Amino acid sequence: MIFARLNRLRRTICSFAIASIAILLCATIAVAASPTATVTTAPTPDAASVAPSSQRSIAAVAPPPKPIDWDKVTREATDLLSQYIQINTTNPPGNEIATARMLKEKFLADGIAATTWEPEPGRGVVAARLRGIGKHTKSLILLSHMDVVPANPKEWEVPPFSGQIKDGKIWGRGAIDDKGPGVVELMAMLAIKRAGILLDRDILFVATGDEEEGGKNGAQWFVDHQEDIFSDADSLLNEGGGIRAQPDGRKTYMVSVSEKTPMWLKLTAQGTPGHASDPPAETAVTKLVRALQKLDDYKTPIRVIGPVDDYYRALGEINRGPKQFLNLNAALKDPAYLKQFLAEPNQNAHVRDTITPTVLSASNKTNVISETAYAEVDCRLLPGSDPQNFLKDIKTVISDDSIKVDVILNFPPISSPTRSPLMTAINTLAARRDKARVVPMMIIGFTDSHYFRQKKIAAYGFIPIEITTAEAHGVHGVNERIGVKELTEGIQRMVELLKLFGRR
Repeated sequence: MIFARLNRLRRTICSFAIASIAILLCATIAVAASPTATVTTAPTPDAASVAPSSQRSIAAVAPPPKPIDWDKVTREATDLLSQYIQINTTNPPGNEIATARMLKEKFLADGIAATTWEPEPGRGVVAARLRGIGKHTKSLILLSHMDVVPANPKEWEVPPFSGQIKDGKIWGRGAIDDKGPGVVELMAMLAIKRAGILLDRDILFVATGDEEEGGKNGAQWFVDHQEDIFSDADSLLNEGGGIRAQPDGRKTYMVSVSEKTPMWLKLTAQGTPGHASDPPAETAVTKLVRALQKLDDYKTPIRVIGPVDDYYRALGEINRGPKQFLNLNAALKDPAYLKQFLAEPNQNAHVRDTITPTVLSASNKTNVISETAYAEVDCRLLPGSDPQNFLKDIKTVISDDSIKVDVILNFPPISSPTRSPLMTAINTLAARRDKARVVPMMIIGFTDSHYFRQKKIAAYGFIPIEITTAEAHGVHGVNERIGVKELTEGIQRMVELLKLFGRR
């Protein structure tokens, strides 16, 4: 009898334990299926928290997303960009680590894992990962840079690092290049997280420093040292393109699929030093000036690459002219039209390698002949140009073995495909949102995208913000600013784009 009672008691305890475990498992699954749990990880500030997941949870049932309060998003984005601009990250020296930490805290406050790195003292990189669910294993990188070019306060209507909100616009260095786009990317991720929108892929936010000086202490460092963070990525969005209104009011989505590559050179001449009152027949300065004059007289060959030909054809179709744009290769064989076309600097840069002297240095006193004079020359090569052959041509043109020619910066040009899942999503967004046409293009500058293209990631220059011509002139110029309305619409479009590209 006693043993029978003990057996019944043991069976009762076991049944209770099994039921308790079942309840605990159900609760765990329910938490994993909730929007908050599946989209985020614990907000720990370590690199592992933003690395790809080895396992992905699948939500069988999830509540419908909540509406996004766009008025609140506008206020928050405006305040954030204003604060962002107020942190002076002029490069050199950059000092981006303070902004990196500010952005990290913004993500962590919403439960999105984020971390920072300091490649060199004061320099900064930040990454944050919004985790997705489901079958897509490839993530999308949203890239921006935190450093800015110098600004002379005497030339501006408002202090360039005030982040002042005036006439419905946010003013300051970096408003467009590239802090504004970074805020668009960040706020789109927060809006998706807060609304409980579940995406089928991870979104990885990366903001780097040192872009304005070539990216050695920014994107290059990140790609070389933190590849495990983005090892699951196959697509990237970065600066380099946006939305442009055409003369008839229609919009076009300009997407950079290719870039010219830099071939920065330093020319150094040597000569006999002395007093300027007793000059020799030739000095380091006169040698250098003669070499630069030869480069100025040299005209590089005309070459229309595919993305450039497609770009001008699209503009010709959209604007119904000029007719020469419909077949640029043929049109440029006409000497009269060639001269007319090349007279516009931007058009000239689209069809040839360019050579631009930018830095000159010799003596620091008027009456002293310097032993050394040097110039730095910004050359930009079209995709397909051979850097070594170009360098050989430069030396041939100079035709002076006493002039030393050193390469300061160069990397191979790499393009991204004009057809891809991300380009399909951009086309869908353009049609739905603005009844716009997508125009792939080559930009004549360069961005950090090339570092990721070298890692086989399809990178595109496109931030869905509409910028006026006047606002575009502020980039690297004076009175840089972005409209509050345009900032909000950029965030709205980015949310739509992420939903399209990461849809379940």
